[in-house]
Amino acid sequence: MTSADIAEKLHDQAHQSAKNKEERLLPIPGIREVQAGKRLLLAMTTAGIFSLLACAAFYLFEMERLTSRQLAALAHHAGQTIHAADLGWQRMLSVESGARPSEVALSWRITDGQQINRVATLRQANGQSKIRLIPLDNAWLTSGSQPDLRLYLVWRNRVVASSLGEAGAGEASALEPEVIGRIARQGALFVQAPTRWDSQENSPLLVVQQRLSLPFSLSEIALAGLFLWGILAGLIWLTVGIWLNKALLHIQFLAYHDPLTGLINRAALRIGLTHMLAESRRNQTLLAIFYLDLDRFKTINDSLGHAVGDLVLKETGQRLLACVRDTDFVARLGGDEFIVVVGELNDPNDAAAIARKINGSLAEPIILPEHHLQTGCSIGIAIHPGSAIDPDSLIKQGDSAMYAAKQTERGGYHFYDESLGAKVEQHLSLELKMRRAMSEGNFELQYQPVVSNQNGNRLNGFEALIRWPHSDGPIAPAEFIPLAEETGLIVPLGDWVLRQACKQMQAWHEQFDPDNKLSISVNVSVRQLHAGNFPERVAEALAESGLPPSSLILELTESLYIDRHSAIPDALHRLRKMGVRLAMDDFGTGYSALASLSRLPINRLKIDRSFVRNITRIPEELAIARTIIAIGQQLGLEIVAEGVETTEQATLLNDSGCHILQGWLFGRPLATQEISTILDQFQST
Repeated sequence: MTSADIAEKLHDQAHQSAKNKEERLLPIPGIREVQAGKRLLLAMTTAGIFSLLACAAFYLFEMERLTSRQLAALAHHAGQTIHAADLGWQRMLSVESGARPSEVALSWRITDGQQINRVATLRQANGQSKIRLIPLDNAWLTSGSQPDLRLYLVWRNRVVASSLGEAGAGEASALEPEVIGRIARQGALFVQAPTRWDSQENSPLLVVQQRLSLPFSLSEIALAGLFLWGILAGLIWLTVGIWLNKALLHIQFLAYHDPLTGLINRAALRIGLTHMLAESRRNQTLLAIFYLDLDRFKTINDSLGHAVGDLVLKETGQRLLACVRDTDFVARLGGDEFIVVVGELNDPNDAAAIARKINGSLAEPIILPEHHLQTGCSIGIAIHPGSAIDPDSLIKQGDSAMYAAKQTERGGYHFYDESLGAKVEQHLSLELKMRRAMSEGNFELQYQPVVSNQNGNRLNGFEALIRWPHSDGPIAPAEFIPLAEETGLIVPLGDWVLRQACKQMQAWHEQFDPDNKLSISVNVSVRQLHAGNFPERVAEALAESGLPPSSLILELTESLYIDRHSAIPDALHRLRKMGVRLAMDDFGTGYSALASLSRLPINRLKIDRSFVRNITRIPEELAIARTIIAIGQQLGLEIVAEGVETTEQATLLNDSGCHILQGWLFGRPLATQEISTILDQFQST
């Protein structure tokens, strides 16, 4: 089977698995389809309503436009009708009397209070006037009217003549002569234009009506609306179809790819790895997985922000793709963990060469607009054929090998062997025991005295040290503290230590030290500070116990002080403002810079035991210790030396200016009940 066949099978299986995943996520079958159908129906209905409203608006607009145009035409026709009628009567009378038309004057007269007549006054040659009445009947309107027009002569809201003749008596009785514009008559629309005959006070109205002429009918408008709706519905259907197809492809992509880097995720990795394992067995070739974890990524992410961390992950993914062939797989499991799967290897040395290539690529600086970052990675390598026969076991072996690589040398690689599996099992077993011990309250505190020997040995305070007694024997802090750091259990465990130490110190104050001269030192982890709200948790512990803040000393490791961009310096200033004292523990063994001593609010500097152990035998070690003491004195800090085991060491340190000492010379860590003897002696001095 070729790589192309594997890729095709991977795509088909991913498609089917994505469909199955969607079905598992949806408790009601077809609910996604039902929702899409509802939205499509809503869109179709909206399009139909829009089409109806658009056609109705067009119909009403055209009706108003045509009504206005037709109304103007009817008013013009009415004026012409009036003018023609008057001119015709004048000519008729001039013919009968022999007078000129200009000698005929027309007016209106009402007879018997009911009948209106057109009155013609003729001027005779002898200067006398002759009056003739012209009765207004329907004949003159009928003869002068167009077939599609209706004319009414209205006087005092009464129709005195109509172009419809006697047949239009019913319509004449319902006439409303004052209305101008569109009216409804017998289920049809007409345009009505009333015009006053002349300027005389008692002149009648000539009302002209004509059927409204529209270039289209309601049925044609309905068909146009249906056609418009069909076009919109087709566009909606096409748009929704394209959108659904893109959404489905996006869902399938997200189901099997990491959205940040674009690499395949764990689900797709298992599918591809299954096929590659089968191919490896068939061709009898080696397959290697490289389990990668970035070095120093957490520091970058916490100090510079998640946006910068995301850019680092993207660049890492691109570099990993450039290190392998197109037929190999690169996956991101989450966080800063990646897996590279390479097949068709002939020798494990080929895997080592690839690991060195990956290490070299990721060790190159990452150049960002505002930062030049240096990372690297630790790689665990698992080879097939081996003890793993399925993808999950092979990935687990790579994880174990990566963990071993981190323990030995960062930036290197480590091949899996069977002993690592036993270590992983032991690691998991210890984690379960620790969780059980925390829930059952099996941890306890011991206290090591801290003395001041400037004017004789006097008790200065205690350092609280956590211990884990176990039925199979006590478990050393060096064994479970790193595990607690890795799993995050150090946060609740450290908070418990803080509360218990504060309560115990306050109890000793009340019983043996009413002047609150003694202090209690508690170690603080980086994870506790990164967990957030640490100053608030310290304040709660002090308030709960009643211990004065000045009696609490928090001992911090040097690695905290390089994290200047995070919220840790702000948290330390808040603690100092509360009155809590801060000490830098194990000074000189880690990452600290001298600038941090003046920049951060510490009160005490602790010389690591590694610089105290050989000061009586190695002059260089004594010189280093004296240099640290001098730096602390110049900065006004208290200097504490830990790990003091002999009188000679104590004397040298005291003569060098370090007067606060801690170590087995003055007492081993003791349980609470064993401290009473020391406190009785302290009370008596």
